[in-house]
Order: sequence, then structure tokens, then C-alpha cells
Amino acid sequence: MANELIQIDKKAIWEQILSKAHPLIDRGHLLTIFVNSAILSYQEGVLVIGFASIIGPDYVKEKYHHKIFPIIKEILLDLNEIQYEMKSSLVDAEYPDKLSIDVFMNVIGTQRKQRKVPNKQEVVLEGGMRSKILNKRYTLQNFIPGSENRLVHAACMAVGAKPAGIYNPLYVYGGVGLGKTHLLQATGHEILKNFPEKRVVYMTAEHFINKIVEAIGKKHTKPFKDEYRNLDCLIVDDIQFFANKATSEQEFFHTFNDLYDNGKQIILSADRPPRELEGFDDRLKSRFGMGMLIEVSKPSFETRLAILKAKCAEYQVMIDPEVVEFIAFNVTHSVREMIGVLVTAIGEAQLENATPTIRTVAQVIRKLCRDQEVGSIDFKEEQKRVARSLDDVIDIVARYFGLTKSELIGADRKKEIMMPRQISMYLIREILNQSYEAIGETFGGRNHTTVMHACNKVISQIKDDQNLSRDINALKKELGF
Repeated sequence: MANELIQIDKKAIWEQILSKAHPLIDRGHLLTIFVNSAILSYQEGVLVIGFASIIGPDYVKEKYHHKIFPIIKEILLDLNEIQYEMKSSLVDAEYPDKLSIDVFMNVIGTQRKQRKVPNKQEVVLEGGMRSKILNKRYTLQNFIPGSENRLVHAACMAVGAKPAGIYNPLYVYGGVGLGKTHLLQATGHEILKNFPEKRVVYMTAEHFINKIVEAIGKKHTKPFKDEYRNLDCLIVDDIQFFANKATSEQEFFHTFNDLYDNGKQIILSADRPPRELEGFDDRLKSRFGMGMLIEVSKPSFETRLAILKAKCAEYQVMIDPEVVEFIAFNVTHSVREMIGVLVTAIGEAQLENATPTIRTVAQVIRKLCRDQEVGSIDFKEEQKRVARSLDDVIDIVARYFGLTKSELIGADRKKEIMMPRQISMYLIREILNQSYEAIGETFGGRNHTTVMHACNKVISQIKDDQNLSRDINALKKELGF
């Protein structure tokens, strides 16, 4: 059967597998890791799946093997084992056994349709109360406060340890993308961790408004009032959206009073302090200010750097420290934007089997953060630059490997210099189509057989050395190809 399967169509089998397995796979992983994947072989009950991404084999084995094995077993009845391998040539759109991007997107595109479930973002609590689901990734333990936000982090910890204590209500305010939602949901998690019996409801102000409108339309306002005044902790995000909505504001006013008077915890967030809220009744603004008012500040460079390093560890990727510092230095307005830049840069690099570089990250920043100035490099010049000479290639390879130009073209035969030197020769030959003699002359008068040997060595190793393949792809992108 194994030989028959090889003769039938590995591509068709992989399409069938993905059609069944994709609902169990994170969509982000589908679009970064699985998009460049294929069945490499299937013989004697052993299925070998290849991934172009450097992290693909180990990551899929650890995170998804137990989920996809039973599915594949249904398709390949004599399956005994699955092996995962890195194959850099899978990045090529013309790889024979790889699904075309159109077929791949069509296969996983059904995921959204299959997962459309009414109120899929809600959970029903005891007594019929509904709460938006708390994101399990938002915890107080993985929030990196830095010196500028230690106070707000400590206040949330205190509320988690003792709800309805002196920090009631807890009013958290600050700009967009600085972590308010993370803190609110993390505090809800902390309360439930310490007091599993507590009834904690999290919602956005917009969600609260929609519930009120729905209750009024159905003339079921009393059940709504009973539900949301009969809980232990109410968390409402982005309350500035109550502005100029008199009915919703009035209902929230009474809900707030009932909860507070009954010793229940209230946690709120907004983009500004209570006194600066426009379109609000003064009595409601006064109540917002009765407890703990605390601002979430923009993180410092050191904190932004720590957040990015933590995210790299979470995503299990290795990125040049200079690239991480470049992101931290240039994206200052929003933590959310900063992480978006990192994730996009990682995703694009994985699709091309490369590593993020300062140039590729600068392009992402320019695309995603249109009002953000990109410092540290002259981005317009970098963006237009394409390697046109031997010196261009040598300069970029030297910078990539942290060497000087003189080290790269010199006589030193240390391994950490020899390999970059051979890579330089290979790239000059492939990209600029220079003769072996011309390349040898540039590299200190080496003869053409030395250059030929260097190029052939890179060509032979690139097929099996995933790190070398990644470096070559990253350098080609840096060189404008």
C-alpha cells in the first residue's frame, strides 16, 4: 500500500489531510508554517512531512502531532509513524508535491465557515449570565510592566488577591495598545484563580450597549438587570463608548451603584481619566473616581525590548538582537503595534525561509505604522538599493555576519570567517554572474579554482543545511533579490 500511495498522488493526500486537520490548527500557524509544506514520502507505514520553515518540524511535532496523527491514520490505514523534516526547497511555489497557494487557501478557507457558532466569544455562567471569554494568554504573570507600570500591575494583583477591597472601583486608563485589555482580563483570571466560586463577567462597553438595546427591543429589561447586578465582579473595557448614549449610561449607572453597594468588585478601563470623559453625566464620572485611578503609561525602551524578547521566546524563534532592538527603538506608540510588527516580520521571513533583518523589519514598520518615523537607517535609500557590484555584496554579507570588509576578503581561515567568505563568493557568482577570476581578484588575488570550490561547497551544503539556507535567503533579500 505504501508504494501505491507514492504512485497515486502525495499532493492529493496532503490536501485531504489538511482538509480534515485544519480546524485543529491555529490559523496563524497554517499561514506561516503549513503553507509551505508537503508529503515527502510514505513507505512501510512511515509518513515523512516536510516544512520549509526552520522551526516547522520541531514545532509541529510538539504542538500538533497528537492532534493530526489520528486524522492521518483514518486516511492512511497502515500508518505507524510520522516524521517531520525541514526542506528549504518547499519555499519554491513550483515544488512538485506542494499545494498551490490557491488550493491551500481554499482548503483552509472553510475554517471560518465551520467555526461560525453563535456567541462563540461568550461563555454562559451560572444563572444565565453571559461573559466574553477571558483570553487565557492574558495573565498578570506574563505582563511585563517595567518601572513605568509597576503601580498599575501591583494594583491589579491586589484586586486579584482581595476583590472589593480598597481598590474598588479600579479604573485603568491610557492610550491605545498599551495593555489595558491585558490587565483587565488578567485581573479577572487572577480573581478566578484565587476564588473559583466567584462570578466574574468581562465585556466591552459596546457589548453592554448592545445587550441593553436588545433587552429594550424584546421588553426584557428586568432579566437583564437581574443578571448583571447579581455577580461578584464586573469588568467593562473602553467605557468611553458610553458617551452621549443616555439610556445605556443610565442603566450602567444603576448597575454600578447596585454592585458597589453590595460590596462587589468593579473594574473599568478608558482612554482618559474620568474628569476628561466627554458626553458623560457628572454623577457617573464622580463614581468612576471613587476608587483607584491609575494610568497605563507608554513603556520605556528597556521595557519594550523585554516584551519583544519574551514574545520571541513564546514563539520559539531566534532573531538577531540588533533586529529586536531596532523594532523596540522605532515602534514606540503602541505595544500592540510593536508585537504586530514582530509577528509580521517573523511570518514573512518564515514564508521565504529567511530570518528577519533590519531592512525587512523597516519595510514592515513602514507598512504597518504609517505615522511612525523609522530611525537608525536611511530607509528610503535602503529600500531602493539593489546590489550592483562586488563591493555591495561584500559590505552586506560582512554586516550580516558582524565582520569587517577586511576580515571577509583577507587571509584569515577561521571557520567563523571562512563560511561567510564562501557565501560572499557564491552570492557574487549567482547574483552578479561574475567570473571566478574576477571574484578571486577581489578576494586578495585568490585563483579561480579556490573560488569555484567555495561556490560548489555552498551549493552542495545548502540542500541539507537549514541554517545556511536561511542565511542565504535572508542575504538575498538584503541584497534586493
